[in-house]
Amino acid sequence: MSLLATTGRQRLLLAFLFLLTAFFALLNLRVPAGGIVSDALLDRQNPYVQAQQAVAKEVGLQTGDTLGFVLKFEHGLTLDAIDQISRMTNEIEQRFPEAAVLSLSDNALYYQSSADEVLSEPYLRAGMGHADLVELKRRIVKNPLVYGPLIGRRFEYAQIMLFLPDDYSEQELVQRVGEYLEKREISQLEWMLLKSDISPAGEYANVSLSGWSIARGLMHYALISDVLFYSTIGLTLATLAAFLALGSWRQALFSSLTIFVSFIWIRGSIALFSALGIEFYGVPLQERVYFLLVLSSMIVAGISLNVRAFEAFNDRWRNKPQASGVSLWRVLDSLSPRFNLVIGIAALNFATLGQIGIRGIMEVGVLSALGLLYQRLLVATLLPALQLQFGGTPRVMRTAVKKRLIEQAMAYVQSWLHLLPQKSVHFWLRYSSAQSSRLVLAILGVALAAALLVVGHDLSSQERLIEVKERPIDYLPGTIIDRGRAVLNTPGAYGFAQLAFFVRPQTIAPDSEFDAVDEPDFLARVYSFQQQLQNRGDGRAVISILDQVAQMQLNPREQSIMPQSARQAHDDLQLIRWDLSDDRLSDFWWTKRGVVLMASHPADDSASLRRYADDIRSLAASEFPELEVLPFGRLQSYHQADLYISERKPVNMLMNLPLVMLCASLWFLYCNRKMATRNSRLSPIMTAMAVCTPFIFSYALIIVAMALFHIPLDQTTACATALGINAAIDFDLYLVEDYRFAISEGKTPDQALQYSIGERGHLTLLDAMLNAICFSPLLVSSFIPMQRLGSLMLVLLAACAFGALFLLSGLLRSCVYAPSLPSLQEEV
Repeated sequence: MSLLATTGRQRLLLAFLFLLTAFFALLNLRVPAGGIVSDALLDRQNPYVQAQQAVAKEVGLQTGDTLGFVLKFEHGLTLDAIDQISRMTNEIEQRFPEAAVLSLSDNALYYQSSADEVLSEPYLRAGMGHADLVELKRRIVKNPLVYGPLIGRRFEYAQIMLFLPDDYSEQELVQRVGEYLEKREISQLEWMLLKSDISPAGEYANVSLSGWSIARGLMHYALISDVLFYSTIGLTLATLAAFLALGSWRQALFSSLTIFVSFIWIRGSIALFSALGIEFYGVPLQERVYFLLVLSSMIVAGISLNVRAFEAFNDRWRNKPQASGVSLWRVLDSLSPRFNLVIGIAALNFATLGQIGIRGIMEVGVLSALGLLYQRLLVATLLPALQLQFGGTPRVMRTAVKKRLIEQAMAYVQSWLHLLPQKSVHFWLRYSSAQSSRLVLAILGVALAAALLVVGHDLSSQERLIEVKERPIDYLPGTIIDRGRAVLNTPGAYGFAQLAFFVRPQTIAPDSEFDAVDEPDFLARVYSFQQQLQNRGDGRAVISILDQVAQMQLNPREQSIMPQSARQAHDDLQLIRWDLSDDRLSDFWWTKRGVVLMASHPADDSASLRRYADDIRSLAASEFPELEVLPFGRLQSYHQADLYISERKPVNMLMNLPLVMLCASLWFLYCNRKMATRNSRLSPIMTAMAVCTPFIFSYALIIVAMALFHIPLDQTTACATALGINAAIDFDLYLVEDYRFAISEGKTPDQALQYSIGERGHLTLLDAMLNAICFSPLLVSSFIPMQRLGSLMLVLLAACAFGALFLLSGLLRSCVYAPSLPSLQEEV
């Protein structure tokens, strides 16, 4: 018996779904967040991943990220500037006791060597006057560990650096930094709903932030607030459009409510999987910036399923207005095979995204596939239950005002939705099926030729029309992070981000107790390697504790000089450790087995960052073979992401096409064998090829659009193909199924085309229109991924709708063939 058979069952079902939604809503408060660059790769054979694993085994080495407070000085390094550096350093040490702090006023020492001893003193001291500034600047210029990293080369900024523990929380970090700089308590609700930036109080007006540790946390909250805001606006507009199309406010509200419930379920599922210890591809799921793509797939699938379900219900209601609601909703039984097929193919294509090898894209695929299954469940349970309990059927407006305004708008929308599909049918019926197919192939050929020209150009030229790169810092335009980048990325400045490398002897055994840092030859080679890096590549500065060691020698002007004996090397490093006010810093800079090099870089995009990291490893392999240079840190895996996209995304696209064709061919073969009586039927292979035509056309159009509008291929746009398949398959299969049904009822190919496209095609246009309305607010978002998603989705939806209503219409008649009677008898 149906779950909706009685009123009591309907209420019980609604109560159960409400409790389930409340449960997922609570889980939404515990969703584990993942940064854009943290553990980004699934491929454990990647050399950067393997290096990270090797460094993780180094005993005593701290590998946490850095966070920088950047103080910009309008008048250079003055006494007031020195006072602010000292005051903020003390405040930060008290506010963040778990971090090791490095600034001009703490843990940075000036060393002088004599024949008898090494003397050290802090750069800043109490009671400094104007006369001391000249000597201070002279001392600063001599130390590469200070000059650039902690103070600008024109003394225009200072930086207070925090070395964070390995297990720090990005979200907690940004909350604490925000409360410190804004000098107020900020609630979690404000962070989630309203805040996408930190606005420092007056005394910190010249302060900005640097480093991906804080950028990732701020990006998380910028994403959450933007997703909630623009999703709400989009669903509100889609609700209004659905009302004009369906003729019922309640049906429109129920459709949007069902989509909203799917948002809650899918986001809560992340926390549920985490609590249960369920992993995918060997890793737990997290919420990242790209979760907005999951919500996009929910909108595309939800609008399609809900609108088609209500349209089928309304058609039956108009024919049988006296029938009971439960009997009317049995129309879903006939739609179930179509729903299952569409959702199944879309889910399979999303699931294949994990093949690219990037964790964020894999999570989009897994969560989208799961969300589509949720949508399928909700359209079969929640949607009819809401309508049966609270009503909702198309009706004529009563008042004169409503009749003049709303009904006219509804009539206009309905006439427009029916007009375009009918025009498409009239166009194709002027030609034979063979002529129509040739014209479609010509249009498709032009689109593919344009796309191939773009691809061919990019393969043969250094100046690519479609850049394969990630620019995540652009996701936070005008924020406190962006201001910090502007300061540190000016010519001659230190650079916004740091790449970390652990350098140890190539021959050292994993369990060796050998103290490599006590060996003068090893230190000399590492220092020589550092100096060569400093003079090549597109980086800014390469620093290490050896810069401080060099200051301790008798003649520090000779850059190659290092300690001359093991005893001296040990004593120098031990003296530095003793002089540090926080000896935890030493664990970030060296261990007994090796030394950490920090290479600063503008990090404006992942492509240049990857080239720089590869250049460092190549130099070590070619000129310093005795050194093992191991990249580590969250930032190292990030620059590999665009490499995986450029290498593996085309393969993923090529896999999707045969997968769709196989599923569609098997479905139409099954349908042919299940027909009891028919004079004609659809060729499974030809029909499957026709089904694929609209999204092949859409892919080609997207390639051209990305080239024309300079949209890069990154982790956001790489998922657009899966969204395109989701939309195109959704549009295509419903139309083809209507065509197959008409053929099975004995209609001629021309009559079937009139029925499936001319009479039923308005549903596809309505589907595309509602999705376009829902995504259009993203175009005005300040969050760059949302802008790109909005623009690409509008292009995709328009291309898929055109492909389904026009290109597919031209191919359907060529898919029909009349089998001979013997073959029919054999199959029966």
